[in-house]
Amino acid sequence: MNNLPEFAEQYTKSERIRYVAGGAAIGALVIAFGKLWLFPFLGSVAVSPCDKVLGVPSHVALWYGLFVGIPLGGVILLICTFGGRGYKILRDGQVPPLREKVFRPTRIARGQKAKVLGLLHVVAFAPFAALAIWGAGQAAVLSTQGQLKPCTETANPSIERTGLRPAAHVKR
Repeated sequence: MNNLPEFAEQYTKSERIRYVAGGAAIGALVIAFGKLWLFPFLGSVAVSPCDKVLGVPSHVALWYGLFVGIPLGGVILLICTFGGRGYKILRDGQVPPLREKVFRPTRIARGQKAKVLGLLHVVAFAPFAALAIWGAGQAAVLSTQGQLKPCTETANPSIERTGLRPAAHVKR
């Protein structure tokens, strides 16, 4: 039996450049999406509690988005990225799995270590799922607190003076 360590196959230089360029492009799109749509939308929801988002009051959509939507987004992201890799690790009994390339010299681990790492990859989403379940109850409580007063379309002068709304909306 050969006692020399076994290493996984590495990416070529052109493959590494392609991955970095693709990651930078995706990152730029995420930042542009946040700056151009997400943050202005959240700002408008915060200053206009009488609006509706897809037929749901905006404060309810905000609470459920924060306490349930973000953790569920994390669940989906972790399942898509780590779930399949964890399954392959458990199936092959080694880390990294068969036919997976790496960026730097990486020893192949087998046995109990591979099994534990595979299980950790498969269940990595569990804390986010628990947070989403807990958050659903919190969002429900916070949503009912926002419904204590009837929503009127008249502007609140105290909100306008804080600078959250443009100066053109200030009524004198």
